[in-house]
Amino acid sequence: MSYTFYKVLHLLGVMMVFLALGGALVRSRLPEQTASWKKLIAITHGVGLLLLLVAGFGLLARLGVFWPMPAWALLKIVIWLLVGGLIALINRKPDTGPVWWYLTLVLGLLAAYLALYKPF
Repeated sequence: MSYTFYKVLHLLGVMMVFLALGGALVRSRLPEQTASWKKLIAITHGVGLLLLLVAGFGLLARLGVFWPMPAWALLKIVIWLLVGGLIALINRKPDTGPVWWYLTLVLGLLAAYLALYKPF
């Protein structure tokens, strides 16, 4: 598959993950919580993470990046793990929503910076 295909798939994964995290943050602050929204958020988050992983490795392959991976790619995998665990923190600690809100933004900004500039 082409580089552009993987890039679009990767961006779709990014949109899904951030949509799910935003939805989880808003849902956690609502007085009445419905299970159907929680399930939709969890599915969107999981599928988005899967798309990010598959498309991310596809992009690396198209760039000719193999083992050993550069530090920027390894750091993006760490960010992927953190973003993956963030949904559990949002669900378990809804009173700390603003912390998770800003952490999500910082992680997204850092991931975008690493992808665009590949600093190391």
